[in-house]
Amino acid sequence: MSDNNRTHEASSLRAFFDHQMQFVHELMTGLGHEGDEVEPLTGEDTRIIESFVDAANSRIRAVHDYAHQLREHVRGLYSHILQIAEEIPAVLDLNQEAFTLNPLVNALFVNSDDLEKLLKTSPDMRDFLQEHSPNQMPVIYALLTACRDEKSVLGIGMMGDMLVRDVPQKSVNFSSHTLHVPCTNKSEMAQACKKFLFDRAVLLIKQDMSARVVAEVTQTTDKSYEARLKSLNNPNVYLSTLIENLASPARILSIATSHYKLNKLGIKLADDDNQLANEFDIHEITWGDNSRNVVLQIAYPLQSRH
Repeated sequence: MSDNNRTHEASSLRAFFDHQMQFVHELMTGLGHEGDEVEPLTGEDTRIIESFVDAANSRIRAVHDYAHQLREHVRGLYSHILQIAEEIPAVLDLNQEAFTLNPLVNALFVNSDDLEKLLKTSPDMRDFLQEHSPNQMPVIYALLTACRDEKSVLGIGMMGDMLVRDVPQKSVNFSSHTLHVPCTNKSEMAQACKKFLFDRAVLLIKQDMSARVVAEVTQTTDKSYEARLKSLNNPNVYLSTLIENLASPARILSIATSHYKLNKLGIKLADDDNQLANEFDIHEITWGDNSRNVVLQIAYPLQSRH
């Protein structure tokens, strides 16, 4: 037998025993867990965890006791999401007078036609209306998101009683208005809002983990068995890394309130400026990918438009 063959056989044998030792270690770890007193999973725990695993990566189920390992962290994320949902303002009525009387609505939309166009062109709204009869649904509820764009511009301003050109100003615009999770009542809206936040948070976690896997594959040159055991392709390693991501829910999503005073051209005004203005608060979510969304719950009186 050649030296190359002996080397190959020895390498294969080591890999085989390494695999067996890893299996025994996991088996003993599992037996140890079973001997401990572990708080049983509640029905709600199971529902939330399994929903999370379905959306994040079903391979996690290959890990012994994955549900108990995830419980504390998924609970933490879900509790954080519930808290954020509570901070989103109560449902705002988008009735005929809203554009004229509500400063926030007036600032979000250029004119009332934009509001109507959004409601008619939203894919989620269109699908929802196909499944529900307008005659049986006087009001439709939805979550509205928009993007805030704030930039420095030069404009015309007042300095005392004088009109001055090329004054540094801040221009604020809202774009990418989108309607989500249409519902038939406030109770459904409350639940749908929480689900929207949870689903979006889990999607961002999944995208982050996928990017890590791709980076690991493209950057790692070590193809040994030991390296594979330590890689994210190993469900145990994947789960441990995932749990690290879940340790700080505020990094996945957070919400902040900002006060604005804008003139009719969308220019920020000082608090002591007396010109006609829209003055309002916005609630803005910052996601784990650093994107931001202004969020509000709306109620749209459907029948009054027919």
